[in-house]
Amino acid sequence: MKNTFTKYAAATVVAFALVQSLQANLIDGSIGFTGRVALDTGTASTASQVVAWVNPRVNGTSGDFTSLADGTAVSIFSPWNFTSGAVASFWTCGAFTFDLQSSSLTSHGGVAGISGFVNVSGIGIVHAAGFDDTVIIWNFSSQDPKIIGHPDSFTFSVSQITSVPDGAFTIALLGLSLAAAGLLRKKFAV
Repeated sequence: MKNTFTKYAAATVVAFALVQSLQANLIDGSIGFTGRVALDTGTASTASQVVAWVNPRVNGTSGDFTSLADGTAVSIFSPWNFTSGAVASFWTCGAFTFDLQSSSLTSHGGVAGISGFVNVSGIGIVHAAGFDDTVIIWNFSSQDPKIIGHPDSFTFSVSQITSVPDGAFTIALLGLSLAAAGLLRKKFAV
């Protein structure tokens, strides 16, 4: 009986270690950027692309992105069409690199120079050493009127997509349950 218990206990420890190694180490949290942007038109209400990013900086982080201090410089690809397809290394900041998969114009309009706005959203993958590639959603916005001292301002924010539990974890739990049932069967069979 003791030998059987030892075998099941060892199998349980091995299965638990395997589950821990199979769990994804996804990047968690959010990051925001701000700065100025040169648009292809004189107003956000009719713009269809960013021609250039001017002094983009980190402006707010949470989770795994907190290693980046507010004010940290960001390198962002340009020119960028709001309805673009994939763009490798769309932005890079510190140890993080973001590959754009797709973007789409979600809304824009208003009165040029008074209430003009543009909103773009999309999806992509963020990479960093020590983490698994993580799919994230993101949003970009720019607006009129010009902010005094900061014309053509923009915000860019990303956050992790809520993930579903890993299938390997579910299988490991099933295996642990079967091992426990086998152990109980042996105990009561004696």
